[in-house]
Amino acid sequence: MVCIRKRFFNLNRLLLHAFGLWSDEQTIFARFRATMLCSLLISSIVFQLSRLFILEYSFDLIVRIVSSTTFFAMFTVAPFSLEINMKTIKYLLDQLQYIYDQLKDRNEIAIYDKYGYSGKHFTTIIIILLVCALCGDFVIVYWPYILDIVVPKNESHTSPMIQFLSEYFHVSEKYQFLVLVHFNTAMTAGSIVFVGTTTMLFSYFLHICGMFEIASYRIEQAMAIELLHNCHIKNRIMIYRKMICAIDMQRQAMEILKYIVTVIDETAFILVITSVVCMSCYLFRVFRIESPMERLEEVLVYLLDVSALLTIMFLGSYVGQEIIDHSNHVYVITYNVSWYLAPLHIQKLILFLLQRRTKSCTLSVGGLITASFECFATLVKVSMSYFTFMYSVQ
Repeated sequence: MVCIRKRFFNLNRLLLHAFGLWSDEQTIFARFRATMLCSLLISSIVFQLSRLFILEYSFDLIVRIVSSTTFFAMFTVAPFSLEINMKTIKYLLDQLQYIYDQLKDRNEIAIYDKYGYSGKHFTTIIIILLVCALCGDFVIVYWPYILDIVVPKNESHTSPMIQFLSEYFHVSEKYQFLVLVHFNTAMTAGSIVFVGTTTMLFSYFLHICGMFEIASYRIEQAMAIELLHNCHIKNRIMIYRKMICAIDMQRQAMEILKYIVTVIDETAFILVITSVVCMSCYLFRVFRIESPMERLEEVLVYLLDVSALLTIMFLGSYVGQEIIDHSNHVYVITYNVSWYLAPLHIQKLILFLLQRRTKSCTLSVGGLITASFECFATLVKVSMSYFTFMYSVQ
């Protein structure tokens, strides 16, 4: 028996297991690791918010704190959501494994494998990008200290991150390195868990798309011309069985999607709000820099953060659009088959399937946002509107 955990989700396990957030590991030590991660992320947010009570208030200071805390808040939401919904994640993996085990047709297995491997390949690409980003971050943060060891001189090398902490958070020189390590460790751990969580959800949704594709394939096979032209009792029974299997696969896909949306609804809504606010604040910070070429490193950091936020928004909208397209494809196939050649009872069964078209199959967040390309354009437009408003009232 093929284990989809090992075949399609082994990379997600690699990312989440180290932090005690993999669903198959429910030990005390795993919970301790997860608690330590959550404490690390929360402490970084608390430290940043504490600056509001220490430093003198200004609009620029509030934007700085909000942009930084919302970025860290996005990383903090993922481990909390995983910790709370650990049993749900295990249940979903078991459901996907059960559906895979029920497939007997070679073409259906190939369809399921295609979408499973697409999710795995996507995860691989994101992990490679993450490793490159973390290596670059390590070089930017720690290269002055490495130079002090390799090429020592009378005065220490200047670190842009230390200057950033000193200017934006007014950290005393005594604690600057500790705060820097704390921030960098929290961001590294949070980004790893965030990537592991989001890529796993992305793979779930691709599996659901594969289930809709299998349903479409079963409808095509059930309404094949050769069966309809020789519609004696044996072929009629075969058509009935294939149509029932197609409807059952569609039903399972819709139920799993509805279950996932119910579980992640609040978390996804928080991520949408924080990403919009964070991107608006980062754009504001970029345009507030008076001499971009003199502070090129800071500008690059902001632009990279904006690019990461745009990528997250686009991928969420993309997978939502894919679900809409694949669910609609089932009805397109049903419309296009030679239903008029089928007996009256089978035509009524097809009519029952078409009536389900009234139930929209979408990835909805908070009952207000439906993931699609149109949604992506709306989120970008809203972010730009907030940025314009902040820039006008500064």
